[in-house]
Amino acid sequence: MGERVVVITSCSTGIGLSTAVQLAKSEAKKYIVYATMRNLAKKGPLVEKAGDTLNKNLFIIEMDVKSESSVKAAVKKVFNARGRIDVLVNNAGVGMVGALECQSMDSIKNIYETNVYGVIHCIKAVLPSMKKKESGQIITVSSGAGRFGVPLCAAYCSSKHAISGLTESLAPTLKQFNINISVVEPGPVSTEFTNTVRSIGFSGIEDGDEKTKKLVESFTSSMDKIVTKAQKGEEVAECIQKVVETEIPNVYYTTSPALDAMTAKKYVDITGNSFLTSFPQYLK
Repeated sequence: MGERVVVITSCSTGIGLSTAVQLAKSEAKKYIVYATMRNLAKKGPLVEKAGDTLNKNLFIIEMDVKSESSVKAAVKKVFNARGRIDVLVNNAGVGMVGALECQSMDSIKNIYETNVYGVIHCIKAVLPSMKKKESGQIITVSSGAGRFGVPLCAAYCSSKHAISGLTESLAPTLKQFNINISVVEPGPVSTEFTNTVRSIGFSGIEDGDEKTKKLVESFTSSMDKIVTKAQKGEEVAECIQKVVETEIPNVYYTTSPALDAMTAKKYVDITGNSFLTSFPQYLK
């Protein structure tokens, strides 16, 4: 196989930026990368990191995953230039932390429009051509929160659980077309994403009851300590590249051994009750 055409969503910062650069600078030069972002005014950091790969085998194009028409236009642009898309990496995502009853429906809808509908828009856009040529790969960057519910992250966790269900449902059918679909689940990652989660997530908590406010404060303090030990976006990008280069990839990949342990604890108890003991230390 020659160079593979890769489309990656949300590449202005974080994991998306790191993955685009990682693949574009691959020593074997096996990838032509289309790094997408909603706002091209934010392409500066990617342009700087791309170096001499820019406009050679890394191209920056506009795509808003929340808009089906924007996704279709971006995919059409890639097809007009290359005639195919071999790999889709769904990286776009937003987070939110706080008490569900204190969060606005607009903010919750934004979570779903990005984390769920955005992924669906992109998959729907590439599947017909992948099925026609009976070849392709789809990778969605999810989270450990897609396997287990993290306290005070109800909207975010439920959106990531939706991605797990979506992937598991698609996987058996897509196998018949030689299309592999996988989920990559990082734990805490030290990127701009974490700061964005804070800015979105804690709005409205002033309307909550006093006990809930204290729980949010406790969880926030614990999260800050965890984030200091977080992975870097480049580490997750390396994992994504390994998945891309695996001939028969798994459905799930985690990037942190700690996530493996927590997931295993959940799956040995079909009642789900034992998992309730996983997080109390973060709520004290």
